[in-house]
Amino acid sequence: MKKERANDTLRLDFKRTILVGFAFFGIMCFWEVYDYAMPLILNRRFGLNEWQYGLIMGLDNLLAIFLLPFFGGLSDKSVKAKMGRRTKFIFWGSIAAAVSLIIMALFEFFQFQRIMDAGYNNYETLVSYNSELQDLVNQLAISDVSYDSLMSLGNTDINAAIKTAQIAMAGAIAKDNVWILVMFIVALLMLLVSMASYRSPAVSLMPDITPKPLRSQANALITFMGGAGGLVAIVLYKIFANKPTQNYFWLFFVTAIVLLILLLIYMLTVKEKKFVQLRAEEEEKYNVVDEEEVEGNEKLPKAKVVSLFLILMTVFLWFMGYNAVKSHLSTYATGPLAFTQGYVGTISILNGAGGAIALLPVSLMASKLGRKKTVIIGVIIAALAFIPCFFMTAKTPGVKYLFPLCFLLAGFGMVCVNVNTLPMVTELSKGSTVGKYTGYYYAFSMSAQAITPAFAGIFMTNISPNSIFIYASIFIGLALVTTAFIKHGDNKPEKKKKILEYFSDED
Repeated sequence: MKKERANDTLRLDFKRTILVGFAFFGIMCFWEVYDYAMPLILNRRFGLNEWQYGLIMGLDNLLAIFLLPFFGGLSDKSVKAKMGRRTKFIFWGSIAAAVSLIIMALFEFFQFQRIMDAGYNNYETLVSYNSELQDLVNQLAISDVSYDSLMSLGNTDINAAIKTAQIAMAGAIAKDNVWILVMFIVALLMLLVSMASYRSPAVSLMPDITPKPLRSQANALITFMGGAGGLVAIVLYKIFANKPTQNYFWLFFVTAIVLLILLLIYMLTVKEKKFVQLRAEEEEKYNVVDEEEVEGNEKLPKAKVVSLFLILMTVFLWFMGYNAVKSHLSTYATGPLAFTQGYVGTISILNGAGGAIALLPVSLMASKLGRKKTVIIGVIIAALAFIPCFFMTAKTPGVKYLFPLCFLLAGFGMVCVNVNTLPMVTELSKGSTVGKYTGYYYAFSMSAQAITPAFAGIFMTNISPNSIFIYASIFIGLALVTTAFIKHGDNKPEKKKKILEYFSDED
């Protein structure tokens, strides 16, 4: 009973969690820029088709499968680091990522200049790469056939024909100057390794400085910080990448500067060793030290092994579906739906807003319904949100409002799943095995994210672009099946009297 009474007075240190969250802020800011810009660069600048750039887009997740546990393990062992075992990796990884991002931006700029000089915005040049464009002009009896005049018409067929010609031109130029593409990918690999080097240590820092009973609350707050970073990224590419003919140098350069500014804030405010000591003192004061910690070599009962496998399969299937859409959103929305790049940013904002709005309601749902039921609700919402997108075209009435609404709902479903599946996995562990079980979670989630862009790209190329939504809904639906059979890992959080108590740092 003593433990329960003490636990009632233990509160999350709001300020400390926010300061640590700046590392997550930078990570999510980068990944939002990456997920938006990279498909467009590989497609529009280098002429790669959906499955080709999908394969490259999967590299970050493929590398993450191996690199995240590797660097996480290195940070565990870096106990003698003066600045802190996690901070050491956050510091050097952020610097390396910023430098790599700028180098990659330079090669994108070189390719951009080449295609612009070759006539990327010249009608006569584009016709030579797509004869359909000339046929459309003749059919519509258009007298003024300059690039600008054709784009101003807002004709979806002509816009699509121009885009096809531009991609073909970019591909031809890339083949003639393949070294630019090679160096761009080398810089990209450097960037991905740099991000991986501090992503896992940054994830590990939150439990390092947070008492175990408060880690789910801290995770929700950290998730919110990550969402804020994503919104900053969206603002950046609405400013610096709002037009098809706008190069991405300044988007990448400013993102690199943002990473360095966030690093500076982190280094000036986060004292890792002090924060870890404060956590230890709080656990001792409130008698919440994990007294049931089990050694890592203790075997998990068979029934719990089955539940663990089902949870991990749910994670795998979920990311196979949801990330397929996320990785191809920018090219699909600017292609078949004929949205502007700026409007794609708006869709991403709504998707992120759906996630941000969902954080508190999802926390309350999980406390009342349990994690499993909350995950099921999220899976159903996301699947139902994507299905209508399959039937939408550029000519669908209200498509500019209906399509973003679907992504708003999908964002809500995403939070229901992502916020609860990781705690379900770690719930099956004890204090000494949390890192190992977290590794299991990322191995399955990253594996899905590594392969799904390419698989989804094959669907889009060989069936139809809109088949991406059926693809996503099928995998998300399969996640519902595996979730239904989970029998462990569903501990319900302690019920709070007041909503604000989830984040209160006062007694």
